[in-house]
Amino acid sequence: MDRHLQDLRFCLRLLLKSPIPMGLAILMLALGIGASTAVFSVVSAIWLKPLRFPDDGRLVMVGESSRQGGEQSATSLATLADWEAQNEVFEHLAGLVPSNVNMGAGDRAERLRAFRVGPRLFTALGAQAAIGRTFQDEEAHPGSDDVVVLSDRLWRRGFAADPSVIGRRVVLDGHPHTVVGVMPPRFDFPPTSELWVPLAPKQEELRERGERRVRVLGRLKAGVTIEQATAANQVLAGRMAAQYPEWYEGRTILLRSVRESYLGPARAVLFTLVGAVLFVLMIGCANVANLLLTQATARRREMVVRAVMGARRSHLVVQWLTESMVLALLGGVLGVLFAVWGTDLISALLPEGLAQRVPGWGDIQVDGGVLVFSLGLALLTGLLFGLVPSLRASRLDLMASLREGGRGVSARDRMRSGLVVAEVALTLLLVVGAGLMARSLHQLQASSPGFDSQGVQTFELTLPEAQFPTGAERARLIHQLVERLASIPGASGAGAVSLLPMARGSQTSSFHVVGRPVPAPSEQPEANSRVITPGYFRALSIPLLQGRDLTSADSEGAPRVLLINEEMARRFWPGETALGRHLEVGDGGSWEVVGIVGSIRSSYRGEVRAAVPEFYLPLAQAPRESMAVVVRAVGEQLSLSAAVRTQVSQLGSGLPEPQLRALDDVVMDAMGPRRLLANLLGAFAALALVLAAGGIYSITSYSVEQRTHELGVRLALGATQRDIFKLILGQALGLAGLGALIGSLGALALMRLLSVLLFEVSPADPLTFGSTIALLVMVSLLAGFVPAWRATRVPPMTALRAE
Repeated sequence: MDRHLQDLRFCLRLLLKSPIPMGLAILMLALGIGASTAVFSVVSAIWLKPLRFPDDGRLVMVGESSRQGGEQSATSLATLADWEAQNEVFEHLAGLVPSNVNMGAGDRAERLRAFRVGPRLFTALGAQAAIGRTFQDEEAHPGSDDVVVLSDRLWRRGFAADPSVIGRRVVLDGHPHTVVGVMPPRFDFPPTSELWVPLAPKQEELRERGERRVRVLGRLKAGVTIEQATAANQVLAGRMAAQYPEWYEGRTILLRSVRESYLGPARAVLFTLVGAVLFVLMIGCANVANLLLTQATARRREMVVRAVMGARRSHLVVQWLTESMVLALLGGVLGVLFAVWGTDLISALLPEGLAQRVPGWGDIQVDGGVLVFSLGLALLTGLLFGLVPSLRASRLDLMASLREGGRGVSARDRMRSGLVVAEVALTLLLVVGAGLMARSLHQLQASSPGFDSQGVQTFELTLPEAQFPTGAERARLIHQLVERLASIPGASGAGAVSLLPMARGSQTSSFHVVGRPVPAPSEQPEANSRVITPGYFRALSIPLLQGRDLTSADSEGAPRVLLINEEMARRFWPGETALGRHLEVGDGGSWEVVGIVGSIRSSYRGEVRAAVPEFYLPLAQAPRESMAVVVRAVGEQLSLSAAVRTQVSQLGSGLPEPQLRALDDVVMDAMGPRRLLANLLGAFAALALVLAAGGIYSITSYSVEQRTHELGVRLALGATQRDIFKLILGQALGLAGLGALIGSLGALALMRLLSVLLFEVSPADPLTFGSTIALLVMVSLLAGFVPAWRATRVPPMTALRAE
């Protein structure tokens, strides 16, 4: 113990004796450990921590396969009823139907995100109400479903956290409901939900198998694995396909863990960040190892004296490791401070929509588990960068070392040069990754999404069935609202659509081209579908390419018409005209194609994709309760907002005040994951460049110091200062060039893993690779310039006497 304390005291004296190099080592470690800790805090909050539900490994989302790509899709209430009746592997099944509801009446009405849920949802999740109770089985029947459970944040915001709220009556979409419970603060399932009402299917809903809009959560029975459940459900899917071939032929039942369902879109981003930050940490460790190797050379005589005085090699190794561990722990302490700042920065960079959709984003913090990780990381890095220098410093030839006066190490130390090459290679990987993401984001922003969002304001509008009983009445009122909004001062156009462009989510429908052979159910094509009002395309500047736009004449009793986008026309009528063709959409009869409009970009699971086939139905012929209204503004936004509120209030009482939002924000949310990743990768790449430049500078400076005698001889034999400058600078460029070559080969292989996150950019994009290599050459020139310049200023006689 005394020896270890002595080693520790000696290490502290050494730090005080060499504050600048040791301080730089601590700072480099702190940057690497801090970045790693910040990213780990994100991974811990999102991926590693339990989902707040007991035994969450048994929770799965159950859905049908889609006809295209085998992705999990929603199902129908009729199908859910069959699953419940024939279930053999689930302890509980519960359906979830997303909805928007208006709560309250008059001036106090508020639009809320709600879910109709099966009464077993809370039991399946193992969740209990903080106040009151959750739903009972008998409340899953029409007429008994006038109860509601509130989220904690809605309870606090809308009811001032009043515990006597239980039993109070609230109005939802014109229907009175009784509050029976309030959920705990951390309960947020599905994400963004603010209240829950019972899922009580009507008889007509239980007969409709084509209306697939129900997500299903299941808790597996104890001892049943997902693989076993999948096999059992494939048998069930086969029975249903035999019984209802028109609905289920070619389809199966897919299971996916709840964690994968809700966190899957974040996987690629998280893994990319983890890889990037590990590269930064490795670069920092390489820099510190290089510094310690230099220290080992400078302290070689000290090691020789210790050995002569009887110190064993194991003691010398322990002394070096003690010094490296102290450096690592000090770097870890400072790194935790950097990590606290870094997590705040990451949280600030998070798009609001992404933070709300993915569980855990709101819990990012440096907690106890993260501190343990940081401590372990500091110890590991101390061992990583300290072991090799300690072994080299303790491997001594005493007689040779004494004869050489402690200068027995070659100036061209391969270990130090190899570390610099590795730094450059890792830096190139990071910079290429950041460059590809930046190029991808630029492509996404520069290329037209197919519509003009600038100056467009949007808001959600729900006309509940209780207040507006018929679809025709709802469609008429929305048409009137759109016409009035288009004519108010400060507006140049208005329209309504069932799903905003590039918004998260999708609305797909199967269709059949009349006159062509009817495909098997499993091969029937699908396309995105949107319901719109006349004026929608004009409001978003979506071009009409052929045919005509919708008009007020496309009313409820008129012949059914639709418009398709250019991508759908290209894919299903190549070299032909689609105008005048008829489509059978779902089970809704025949619709005539009367126009073709420009394609817009699509969005899948929060990721922006290329345009897909899409058709547009008139609202009057396909009524909806909820629509998104868009208004193109040309004047003062405040006056437009006031006019919009006035027009909505005239539709009827009980409607909430519209919350206007810029359509640009919707588009930015769609780009959120790419923007976040591009920003963080750019920060890590910049940090790696600084560390790599420091490594090149240190190895070049050390080389100049060790080759002082050689440089003097060269000058004495007639070499010019320009020759010396080129010699030293060439060494720096040589190391950088070798590192860039190795890094380029590695990047060609690794960047393919980023292809899922790239947008219209090749993983082997020559512009990105070329600019990255050019950037590294410039950094290497800058890092090697000062040492090379200093080498030319050494007087020849001084250099000759250096040996």
